[in-house]
Amino acid sequence: MNDRAPIKGNSQSLRQGRISEAFACYFITKVVDQRRSVLANERAAAILLDSWNYLRSRDRIKLFAFCVMPDHYHMTLCLMPGENLSQLMLDSNKFTARELNKLCQREGTFWQEGFLDHRCRSEAELHDLSLYIEHNPVRAGLVQAAEEWPYSSASQNCRHMLDREWWP
Repeated sequence: MNDRAPIKGNSQSLRQGRISEAFACYFITKVVDQRRSVLANERAAAILLDSWNYLRSRDRIKLFAFCVMPDHYHMTLCLMPGENLSQLMLDSNKFTARELNKLCQREGTFWQEGFLDHRCRSEAELHDLSLYIEHNPVRAGLVQAAEEWPYSSASQNCRHMLDREWWP
């Protein structure tokens, strides 16, 4: 693995104004409404992962890293031509909200409104943000090593979902 340390998150650097650009890479954060801790279980994570795999199979995104935390998720992705980032997130989160509400046996708002995004300016930044994502469970004290968190691209069981030839 790269000897570069993961960078720290900085919510001030995440933009609200969005420009969708083909082949641009984005760091995304989406949070559960009222920050309820409902995502870090096998069935909930599977709903999110299935949704992202669907987007990949339709050539809407390339996926570089992800982590499903108890009350939010992060991902780095590349937007494919013809895609609009806001519409893509709306489509994905509408589907996952419906399925996750069913799983939780509840109705109503599942996700906080909107999402946070940051356009990666370089491959090095994409790499650093991907490491940041994968080390999130370690920083949160959920595991000792990133590879131990089963709902992350750091896990050996999830590596097949990634579209990154440059990763060791």
